[in-house]
Amino acid sequence: MRNKLPREVHIRFTKKIIKTQILQVTRDKTLKYKEKEITVLKQIPRRIRDIRREYSFLTKELLKRGINYRWLIPEGLLFTWQEQRHRIDTLDKAELFVMEYFR
Repeated sequence: MRNKLPREVHIRFTKKIIKTQILQVTRDKTLKYKEKEITVLKQIPRRIRDIRREYSFLTKELLKRGINYRWLIPEGLLFTWQEQRHRIDTLDKAELFVMEYFR
């Protein structure tokens, strides 16, 4: 198995009733996919959204260069750049990475 850590999937529903039905079903019993439990949250907590917003300068650069990344919980990014894995878990590390590789 290549990626052992779970990843986040964000979904926007076109109809509110579908969202409500899924949330009600997951309240009663857990969803499973390929024998793995799926955690369903109504929304990403505001605290985490605010922390992630501070990393936007790095995520924009990564997206512009076509680099996939994964959010770390509660803070940070994980991605591969020049065949090396980078774990950026502080804003200082993010700024240093951008200055060293992207400027």
